[in-house]
Amino acid sequence: MQFAIRHISLCALCLLILAAPGLAAPASDPIRPLAVALGGTDPAARNEAAARIRAMGLAAMAGLTDTVRTGSAAERRGAALGLGLLPAPELAGDAILAALADPDMAVRSMGAHSAAVAGPPLAPRLVDLLSDPDARTRDAAAYALSLMGARAVPALADGLTAADPFARSKAAWMLGHMGDAAQPAVPALIRALDIDDPRVVHVVAEAIDLIGPPPALVWHHLMLLGARPTGFPLARMGSGAAPVLVQLLDRPGTPLAQIAFRALLAIGPDAAPALYRAVETGTPSQRTGAALLLSDIDPDSVLTLPDDLRLSLSGARHDQ
Repeated sequence: MQFAIRHISLCALCLLILAAPGLAAPASDPIRPLAVALGGTDPAARNEAAARIRAMGLAAMAGLTDTVRTGSAAERRGAALGLGLLPAPELAGDAILAALADPDMAVRSMGAHSAAVAGPPLAPRLVDLLSDPDARTRDAAAYALSLMGARAVPALADGLTAADPFARSKAAWMLGHMGDAAQPAVPALIRALDIDDPRVVHVVAEAIDLIGPPPALVWHHLMLLGARPTGFPLARMGSGAAPVLVQLLDRPGTPLAQIAFRALLAIGPDAAPALYRAVETGTPSQRTGAALLLSDIDPDSVLTLPDDLRLSLSGARHDQ
């Protein structure tokens, strides 16, 4: 009898403990089933899950960030997309970037969409990922920046100074394919031409041509290349730009190459050293363009040019 009473009392005590607010068993995490629904194929279920996550607001952030890192593939997909539904998705920036490095392609894609929603606050970190050693992460970051559109232009312009030549080229390529929306980045693109890497120069020059800035603006910034504080008297405008301008002669017929040709002509004798170097070591297009320019800047220099170039010049003069 005493044992029965004790047993009943013990059961009652356990019930009281479980009923206590601070000691109750934790409720099941509502985020993971919502994430599965959000990343699923049922439109009605997706809409309902999205509405519930939006209603939760920032209270959903902890669960979503945990799910992105530790959930199943199905859970991670929805959680990566759900981060973009938060009222301030940039606060979950670390989790969004983690999604961009996920082994699952769908998670990376949905993370890119959330990164685009987060917008400019996350853009510099996305640009940094353009030099990530993992190609999948680089591609996901580039996709997010492309979804962000014109809002990513300032960060991409800053990315033109990256140490990694691939990251510079990728930033320039993305700006070029934004077209007119990337006009504010043109001065930074022109400064990015000042690099001893023909591959980067080609991509940057093509980006400038795709954007199509006013020629006067291009001329002004090209002539500032290589400028250094010199005190008084000031060095002649454009004298330091000649080496970069000569590189652009390797793209004959393009708008930027035509502006570079006219700029070298305007610089005059100060451009001669760079032009002579191009005659000796440049590509065929650079050698021909440099020879034409030297024949105008210093007609007597024609006599010192290699035979093949003098022959080309005589043919060009004859055609004129």
